[in-house]
Amino acid sequence: MTVESKPYPEADHVKHLTGNRKTVGTERTTQSSANVAHGVMFHHFHGGSHPVGQGSISAEDLANLLEFVGPHRILSAREWLQRAIENRLNSEDVCLTFDDNLMCQFDIALPVLQQFGLTAFWFAYTSVIEGKVEPLEVYRYFRTTQFESVDDFYKAFHEAIEGSSEAPLVRQQLRLFDSATYLSECSFYSDSDRRFRFMRDEVLGPERYSAVMDRMIASANLSHEELGRGLWIGAEQLRILSGQEHVVGLHSHTHPTRLNRLSHGDQRAEYERNHAFVTQTIGAPPRAMSHPCNSYNASTLAILKELGIEVGFRANMIWLPQYVDRSLEHPREDHADLMKQMCDSRV
Repeated sequence: MTVESKPYPEADHVKHLTGNRKTVGTERTTQSSANVAHGVMFHHFHGGSHPVGQGSISAEDLANLLEFVGPHRILSAREWLQRAIENRLNSEDVCLTFDDNLMCQFDIALPVLQQFGLTAFWFAYTSVIEGKVEPLEVYRYFRTTQFESVDDFYKAFHEAIEGSSEAPLVRQQLRLFDSATYLSECSFYSDSDRRFRFMRDEVLGPERYSAVMDRMIASANLSHEELGRGLWIGAEQLRILSGQEHVVGLHSHTHPTRLNRLSHGDQRAEYERNHAFVTQTIGAPPRAMSHPCNSYNASTLAILKELGIEVGFRANMIWLPQYVDRSLEHPREDHADLMKQMCDSRV
């Protein structure tokens, strides 16, 4: 097979760095975990009714990538989980993980896994399964389908800010922005990607960012409900996955992009509701999770332990020395990095 699409950078699943010592993800306190057992992280796929977007890959891309990694190295999700719990993982062991319970994963990626006889971890945030339309994925779909390129979206986003009350704050804070250091561990991000994420996450924050995006969506005569239709899988698909020996795990209830900034009580509410829904849906308490947007802290880890979670995943290939128990911080390699390695190997 040949690679069908370029390894675009991921769109919204940010591997956050902050300057807060208590916040997991600080660049100054990290070390590489390249030679340890790890997961491979996937988000978006295109094909059929699912459009090409920033970070998306095709079924053929996925098949090529699995061949590149080596199917013999990829453990079934349940075997990887058990080995991790028993501290029996070997350095070459790899597992597959899918975040955000997206329908494109179920439609495009699952058949490829079935062809290879592989299973994976599927980490679900559950508010969307209950019927709430969460804006994170809606905003991504909007910029994927309504603009010729992501750079066209960035231009429109800047223009929307310039005509708003947020403009002075953004101009002031952008003077502090350094594309060489912000999200530096995400090699697949362009300077424009980093600049956008800095404005979104560090300057505007959830409420002001949503206000800008909602104005843009309204100007296009669209709604959240229209854009969100068909983006996520439901409880039925989670039951199918669990019944086929995949591992369904937690990813918070509403997918906050800055979960580590929530209070201990709010974090607990996120994961307790997530845990209750998954337990009821698959008929057993979940044992695994991944940290949404790589955002968590010591409170998060304590809550997860109390809920009986035994294995957790970060969103990059970094070990963190500030925690002795690494069971909830297994590293993952983004598929975009592997796509680049695969393409480079063919040059």
